[in-house]
Amino acid sequence: MNKLSDQLDFTLVNIEERMELVKNIVMENEGDLIDYYDNHYNPHINQTGSLSENTRVAKDLEALASYLLYAKDSNASDDTITDYRQKRNTNREASIEKLMKVREVRRETNRSIIKTPKIKVTDRDRSKYPELADTGKTISRITHMINSGIDSKGRMLSLSEIKKLKWIRTDIQKDEIAIKNELKGYIRFQSICKSEQDFNQLSFMRFDDVEIMRVLVEDYAELKEYSYDDTFGYLKIIIFAFEELIEMTDIKDFMKDILIWKIEGMSYDEMIVNLQETYDIKMTKPRLSKITRETIPSMIAETYKQQREDWIYTYVLRGVYKACNCCKNNYLSTKKYFSPNKRSKSGLRNICKNCRKDKYQNESVAKTE
Repeated sequence: MNKLSDQLDFTLVNIEERMELVKNIVMENEGDLIDYYDNHYNPHINQTGSLSENTRVAKDLEALASYLLYAKDSNASDDTITDYRQKRNTNREASIEKLMKVREVRRETNRSIIKTPKIKVTDRDRSKYPELADTGKTISRITHMINSGIDSKGRMLSLSEIKKLKWIRTDIQKDEIAIKNELKGYIRFQSICKSEQDFNQLSFMRFDDVEIMRVLVEDYAELKEYSYDDTFGYLKIIIFAFEELIEMTDIKDFMKDILIWKIEGMSYDEMIVNLQETYDIKMTKPRLSKITRETIPSMIAETYKQQREDWIYTYVLRGVYKACNCCKNNYLSTKKYFSPNKRSKSGLRNICKNCRKDKYQNESVAKTE
């Protein structure tokens, strides 16, 4: 099947014109699309398989959808898209940082959150992830055939066949980057419009970075306000994901109040008085600072790591699980959840770390009493 996105006309800007073009493209390739989803699409992922969403056809259809999404409304003014493109093409990676208006006094927050690196698949990645090891071997074999001009059966390749092999190799390399991003847990954004300078660049934001979570906590109110008018940017998505992580994080009630008070701009002196009156907790300014700058951001980052791990071992890889003899909960059979035990068949203790921690705490309390 031909690449559908190659038939897109980016000189068309109105939604009606783009809708008509996409409709014609889909109708012309209807048979190939039906054949793909009937006979080739695989919604089930095994341990060494690639994500179906990252196949060439799926990404091609996503490009068509994005082509429509970024069309200009017929009732919009002529400069609607022009201003947006100009704004993003100036310096995309600094947009969030500029919005935060970081003061020179707060030097530790004067960092770029959004980055646009050139992501590559390294030998270390291939040794760590079986999926990337397989694609690496495939790329090596294709490269050898391209350079030698001979296929795996010893037959001489024509120029058109070599050209197709180069195209296939490029597609696999692009898929590798997508797979790496999924496995490493980046939240990814990809430019849509072909006429933009950053068309093939990837931007990502690390939600497992405590420093980034701290900045989002401290500047949440301001970023939330800016997100209302951020129609074409990524700020709405970032704030939405951040709020979801906070909801999923198991934070004690008094810490939740501290977080809310911090967002509302309450001073540490006022927080200390409120904590004393509401929870009968004596708090100092240094401890409050540590809670807002280290403890809560770390908890949010850990929640993201846990969500990412659950997703990977549910939809991408097949994990080995082990039940705790105490709480009966199932955990991945790793040192993250169980302490080492050389005498055990699995090499791990039969009681999870949380239960062992609770047991030692209870014993310590009993001894003091």
